Amino acid sequence: MNGRDIRALGDAEARLLLTLASQGKQVFTTADAQVAVGGSRHYVNKMLARLSDKRWVLRLRRGLYLLLPFEAGVEGTYTVHPFRIVPHLATPYAVAYWTALHYYGYTEQVPGVVFVATTAKRVSATLTIEELGLTYRFVTLAPYKFFGHHRSWIEGQAITITDRAKTVVDCLDHPEYCGGIVEAAKGLHESLARGDVSPPLLTEYAERMQNRAIFKRLGYLTELLGLPVGDEIERWQAALSAGYSRLDPLAGDHGPYDSRWQLRLNRTPADLTDWLVH
Repeated sequence: MNGRDIRALGDAEARLLLTLASQGKQVFTTADAQVAVGGSRHYVNKMLARLSDKRWVLRLRRGLYLLLPFEAGVEGTYTVHPFRIVPHLATPYAVAYWTALHYYGYTEQVPGVVFVATTAKRVSATLTIEELGLTYRFVTLAPYKFFGHHRSWIEGQAITITDRAKTVVDCLDHPEYCGGIVEAAKGLHESLARGDVSPPLLTEYAERMQNRAIFKRLGYLTELLGLPVGDEIERWQAALSAGYSRLDPLAGDHGPYDSRWQLRLNRTPADLTDWLVH
């Protein structure tokens, strides 16, 4: 078809679209559609296939669709806030890592994917919706690491996202999920400099994560960036594990060893502070 034509809708198709719209279901499942119009699953699947061809719905993945509203125009061109789809993709979930870092304004770098933390095991770690230009990256966590969340309202919908302190600690736990240790350093600096998080809360969260490399990166970066954290620096020093950890998991196994923080410094101080002066 060259474009959407409301006159080409069948009665059942029009009823389905109107029902979903009245219920505020911008993202809906095949089961939602079946409840709205009745009939067998096969009947509903055929209807959704026709509506997809006619550009009234967009298939996100098997059994999950996006309702394309009237404002999408004749061509059915529409964008949706990427967070609005997340609650339908994983349960439980939290928008996290680089995505949360950018959401709080701690980095100017816009991640090319939406990072989602979950405890659910998934067959695929990524989901790409090419027509919307969206890619979701799912990070499966052990239950003890899945905490520190709050709700933010996005276009009238409640979205679960890691809180500021958990975002920083997550990025120090797995810098590879936030673009590397430089982005994690930005998050640490900005969150403390703005007074968004307290050093004791960073300690509490880091202890719950059961990864001593977090304390190593916390201590080294805090001293390098000249951030005031009071007595917490001694607590982080006392919490170090034996052996050396790489400062940045995305960088190679090279660079000098820092015995104070038990780190292999595979990123230079200039790498880690250049953004402060540019």
